[in-house]
Amino acid sequence: MKKCLVNFCLIGIVLVSIISFSSTQAKAAIEPGNEIKFNIKSELFSESDISKVFQAIKKDEVKVYFFDTPNKDFLKEDYIHRLRVYKGSNKMDITYKKRFLNTPLDEAIAITESHGFTGAESNYKFEMDIKGDNRTFTISRKESLKNTSKVSYDDVDTNAAQKLILENVPKKILNWDSEAWYKNTLSQAVVYGPAKATTYIGSFAGYEADIEIWQYQGEIMVELSTKEEDALKAAVIEKEWHDRLETAGYLSDDQRGKTAFVMDK
Repeated sequence: MKKCLVNFCLIGIVLVSIISFSSTQAKAAIEPGNEIKFNIKSELFSESDISKVFQAIKKDEVKVYFFDTPNKDFLKEDYIHRLRVYKGSNKMDITYKKRFLNTPLDEAIAITESHGFTGAESNYKFEMDIKGDNRTFTISRKESLKNTSKVSYDDVDTNAAQKLILENVPKKILNWDSEAWYKNTLSQAVVYGPAKATTYIGSFAGYEADIEIWQYQGEIMVELSTKEEDALKAAVIEKEWHDRLETAGYLSDDQRGKTAFVMDK
């Protein structure tokens, strides 16, 4: 009888272990969220129009800087380094991003896994960036920092900012190609920007929405976006938003991303 009980307990332990392992494996799989984005006509949307149409409230005023070499060597290898500095605050953040342009999702995920990612990394964000005809898988990590005497809303010293980027770079980004290549490329970086961005939070067609007005070198871009974890729901939102924006005459012909808006000038 005791032997049977022992065997039963062992079987139970094994089953629990298998279930636990399977659960961990499923949880660790890379399943990107989705961010749906549309540029809307800047000439139609002043602050009061945004408040009215999207029931939006103002959130932040930000200066946004991108760091790359004059030849855009980082961007050629699909790295993006973005610094945001907030008005009326002592906070700033650096976003490190790897993107996979023109790469099927399964292939992009396979490459990501080959670099040691499992999907269980809570401090990284895995996302499909959906805008216009583009479907781009991205990996990003944001480091929140406090302003310094050399990096603030009023002024950003390029060398000081480069130092912060290097000091806070995640190891998996630093070593994606090679640490030597990364450090050498960063040492040659210049500033693209700043763009001035005003952010709002509101809603559109029943979904929470973020609205950002970017101004840079005399041009204005207004982006409407929302996030959705489920890919099928994201597709529904994308179609509904596209149709509504087009019908209302809000949809811009220019569907560039914010990085291109600044760095392509």
